[in-house]
Amino acid sequence: MARSPDWEKIPMATGGDAPAWPLPSVTPKFATWSLGGGRPFGCTAKTCQRWHAGIDLTGAPNGALVIAPEDGLIAGVDKGWTDGTRAVFLQTESGLFLVLGGVIAGSHKEFGITTGQHVKKGDKLGRIEGDYGMLHLEAYKAEPGRTANSRWWKDDPPPDGLLNPTNYVERMVGATVSLLQTRQRLQALKDLGHYTGDVAAAWGPQAIEALKKAQTALGIAVDGKWGPETEDAVQVALNAQVPCGSLEDCNAGPGAANEAPAKATDVLGSLRIVGAIVSGLAVAGIVGGIVVTLRRRRA
Repeated sequence: MARSPDWEKIPMATGGDAPAWPLPSVTPKFATWSLGGGRPFGCTAKTCQRWHAGIDLTGAPNGALVIAPEDGLIAGVDKGWTDGTRAVFLQTESGLFLVLGGVIAGSHKEFGITTGQHVKKGDKLGRIEGDYGMLHLEAYKAEPGRTANSRWWKDDPPPDGLLNPTNYVERMVGATVSLLQTRQRLQALKDLGHYTGDVAAAWGPQAIEALKKAQTALGIAVDGKWGPETEDAVQVALNAQVPCGSLEDCNAGPGAANEAPAKATDVLGSLRIVGAIVSGLAVAGIVGGIVVTLRRRRA
């Protein structure tokens, strides 16, 4: 599926601490690639001219409950959406304007939700329309004059105020946020001491060389590509700031190096679903499997 070349220009949404997963009865699963993507499924000539301005939280059955991710003010209910569904607009106290699309028309009434109402994190807002099967989430800066979402036409740059909600959603499920954008990856390589250039630069030969140096230091395959294994290793190193030359060195050797495995193991235990997120889906139930896989892969 085509993706806008401008998707990396969109800053990540921050929001408040520990936002709630908005589909409490649905196993967390979402498409990290959907921001800036095309609209290939049954779109009309007009809607196919738009880029996808949010990410889809998938796998929601009919009637699945939607709750508020944060404390905030209801800025709109039963707003027109797509496929006969509606959207709820929430302006959070942390400064986000969230669009929750795909709810059943009128389902907010079941919970007494009205425009202008203050809600708390976890309050019930509505229910998912089964034919839509997911919750579409868009995030914007809650600036004066923002009362609705913005359409992102293919010939235009990203709308003013649009934010990338991917890391925000990852935080909802307790995950270490993945390094998706070039500037995030360059910053990570710089923090690890392998990159000395401008973190706002495009990915190029200098970045690839820095990545290869990092891969060598981390004891993983040196291919200059940022795949799931590299993501996992970099995340571990960022959290542990490994004092030795590589993860393998930390697991062997005399003296003080023998103290490293315990620290590295602790970090592996806290590294949750980074690899799955990088491949495109995040599933909270695979936390343990990822940790085991990491250990086997580096055994």
